[in-house]
Amino acid sequence: MIHLRALLVTATLGLAATGIALAADKTPPVNKAAAEKPVVDPNPPEGAKLDDSHKPVGQGWISLFNGKDLTGWKAQSEYWKVEDGVLHGFTPGNKEHHYAYTEKSDYDDFELHADVKLIGYNSGVCIRIAPTNFDNVPGYQVDMGDGYWGSLWDERGAGMVAQYPKEQANQILHKNDWNHYYVIAQGHHIQMWLNGVKTVDVTDPNGKLTGPIGFQLCHAGKTDCSFKNIYLRPLKQK
Repeated sequence: MIHLRALLVTATLGLAATGIALAADKTPPVNKAAAEKPVVDPNPPEGAKLDDSHKPVGQGWISLFNGKDLTGWKAQSEYWKVEDGVLHGFTPGNKEHHYAYTEKSDYDDFELHADVKLIGYNSGVCIRIAPTNFDNVPGYQVDMGDGYWGSLWDERGAGMVAQYPKEQANQILHKNDWNHYYVIAQGHHIQMWLNGVKTVDVTDPNGKLTGPIGFQLCHAGKTDCSFKNIYLRPLKQK
């Protein structure tokens, strides 16, 4: 009986020691998105190049914003102002969205540059949209917001089309300061770069193929957003 008890005690101690060893070896799973370091695209498209004043290099670029007033744009003046050469939007957060968008409504295949700044809740650079009013604006958003930077969203449609990991976005984001988006929209193929890092390369067969360019003031939360150096270059002739 004594020998049996000794064996049981030994076995129990052995199992306990094994459990302690396993617990010591148990490490939390690696968050691959957080571990990966975003890399600036070493071979960006020719259209991605900017000069020292943040204007795109090359021929064929069209400025969508004159830096003086809202000529060529539709917007609610109580929410959108032009200040010091910047298109500035502000909302304290209410039930409705407040978009600003171009009067021209047939931008289809293009390259687009925009310097953007967000303080607060959520905004976005809107492409191929189909506005019915300043609140209801279906279409793509090159998104801006915590957990949304670098992502492609389809408003009033599929929702998140391509999500860029928040952990990686935070490594390249200039929080509460100016950031840069470069976008190529060609057919159903959408590519996006945030501060020189490619964040989206997706083919979305259900996406809209034409529409105005715009900017969003999201509902619900306080949003202060600014836009400048807005340039577009068509990729095919009508």
